[in-house]
Amino acid sequence: MKTQKEKKRWLQGCILIIALLIFVPQASAHDLWIGLDHYDQKVGDTAKVFLHMGHSLPFSDFARPERMKDFFYLEPTGKKKNFILKKYDPESFFNEVGVDLNIRQEGTYLAVAAMKPLFVSKTPEGKKRKSKKELSNAISCRHVEFFTKAIFYAEKPGGSAYNKVLGHAIEMIPQKDPCLLKAGDYLPLKVLFKGKSLAGELVYATYVGFSTRAEYPFTAKTDTDGIVNIRITQPGIWWVKIPLKKVREETSECDVDQYAAILTFEVK
Repeated sequence: MKTQKEKKRWLQGCILIIALLIFVPQASAHDLWIGLDHYDQKVGDTAKVFLHMGHSLPFSDFARPERMKDFFYLEPTGKKKNFILKKYDPESFFNEVGVDLNIRQEGTYLAVAAMKPLFVSKTPEGKKRKSKKELSNAISCRHVEFFTKAIFYAEKPGGSAYNKVLGHAIEMIPQKDPCLLKAGDYLPLKVLFKGKSLAGELVYATYVGFSTRAEYPFTAKTDTDGIVNIRITQPGIWWVKIPLKKVREETSECDVDQYAAILTFEVK
């Protein structure tokens, strides 16, 4: 039999969890994704790769490459190569936000970025990039990890890079090369969370031109094997997202872990 004090503590805990699940997604509307000047390149071209941070497609702010813990690409053979970041030049707009990639071989490429994990706490003075342990007045805290991939090709699609498992905390692995898709096809994606199939979670997909708001023409849940089939309704640049939030049982450091993975590709 619970005492009144225990009941009150239990009720307060339930209210906190509900508040986190309702309000944290709205407060963290920004997403991280990779975009290219062209998703179809030619051997010998220099592809421009950009990191975007925002919640309105295609409009966004630019993310800084040096704030990523990982920023690399895979050649069609699966060979990993790190992007060489340009030294920041305040006089050059594009040096701040993007890098160049020299296309040396035919096939399908995978560009990858993973943001450095961070804590974001709400305080009476506003948001602080610290955990609750580092603050004396934190109201709530979320721990954020964002990952993104872009799939593109040179001359014609091919190779094994597109479905390479990278070991991200949350990850989408295409089961077909997206660069071979046409309107009306389906793209099967396998979703992993910490290396295991993630079942029963919503995946969202949209394309440039559908809406500039967080609205999606396609939404579906992963099956028991972590698979979801994205229906490609029309040509264009597609943007697929899997968000995930986990409320912590032990909240002395932080209240909730927030993850997201975004994949972009173009369908001709």
